Amino acid sequence: MATSQAELNHRAYNERHRHLEETDRGRFALMHDGDIVKIYDDAEDAYLSGVEQFGIEGFAVKEIGAAPFSLGIMSRI
Repeated sequence: MATSQAELNHRAYNERHRHLEETDRGRFALMHDGDIVKIYDDAEDAYLSGVEQFGIEGFAVKEIGAAPFSLGIMSRI
């Protein structure tokens, strides 16, 4: 099974980008293939830029410093 952008980017954030929490907490990272493309002040701006650049499923937006949460059963759909 292929790794989704969300899974890939979540893992990359935890392994390589957590240092951003010191300087950019509360901002939004547009991520693609494990790399941070750009950091935005607004989640909507990050999302719209991601759709424009990578299509509807080709990216992830991560709030820098946000606590992880579970979608429970919804994460399996």
